Amino acid sequence: MNARPYLWMIAGSLCFATMGALSKALAASADWRTLALVRALLMAVVAVTIGLATRAPLTFRGTPTLWMRSVVGSLGMLCTFYTLTHLQFSEATTLLKSYPLAVALLAWLVLRERPGLKVWIAVGLGIAGVVLIARPHFEESRLAIFVGIVSSFMTAVVMLGLNRLGSMDTRTIVTHFSLVATATCAIAVLLAGGSALPPASVIGNAKGFSMLLGMGLVGTVGQYAMTRAFALGEPARVSVVGLSELLFALGFDALMLREGSISLPTLAGMALVAAPTAWMFASGPSPASPGSVSRRASGAPPASP
Repeated sequence: MNARPYLWMIAGSLCFATMGALSKALAASADWRTLALVRALLMAVVAVTIGLATRAPLTFRGTPTLWMRSVVGSLGMLCTFYTLTHLQFSEATTLLKSYPLAVALLAWLVLRERPGLKVWIAVGLGIAGVVLIARPHFEESRLAIFVGIVSSFMTAVVMLGLNRLGSMDTRTIVTHFSLVATATCAIAVLLAGGSALPPASVIGNAKGFSMLLGMGLVGTVGQYAMTRAFALGEPARVSVVGLSELLFALGFDALMLREGSISLPTLAGMALVAAPTAWMFASGPSPASPGSVSRRASGAPPASP
């Protein structure tokens, strides 16, 4: 079994959990639209710098699939930051990571890649764990929960788009997305007016500024890792491994944010979420997807890290 896609996804999950924890810590003094803009802007700076330095095939025109990935991903980024800053962190992450079933269904209906029995069982376990952890909080903050569901669906669409862009250079994909996301988040900040501007307690404070900068940087690293994972692996399997972000989020909740104690049902949910991740490593290889077959047959290179 090729473990590289899963290792990339676990690395991306750790980065995104760190980004989310820093966003939650900054939520009391910074608007969610500002946090999304900083994350997108830093990603754009890093992506463009790497692309120019390595002479990557950068483009702003792109293909319809690339534009779909960038536009849907940009809107999903705004939804993600709203959810992260309006719900308890581990519960928000749980909601945002409930997309594997949608990925499996869309992969079946759109890409004609029918998930195997092991994938369906793994998805079922993961979703059961998500529900068990988050159920006590689903009665609160209905708008944030709805936005989180929308973000989760958008994530599923984006991940299938990444799989279809597997032969495109990773630097091209991330740079295009970062520029579109920066423009989208900037529009959201402008529409919000002065209420979305960061206060002096954030930008004029060494600790606050460092947290803001760190949030954007780890989010950028996570973006590259996730893009690489979905370029190399099957969407349904890689998305299940992405549930490992929930475990990292629970760790941040307990050690850094201290938003609530971990109950026995939560621990049971953690086990159900962790089980599919371990199973993906232990499972044997499955038939290659049509997309991966065509890429190998044409000799197209994989996306660059």
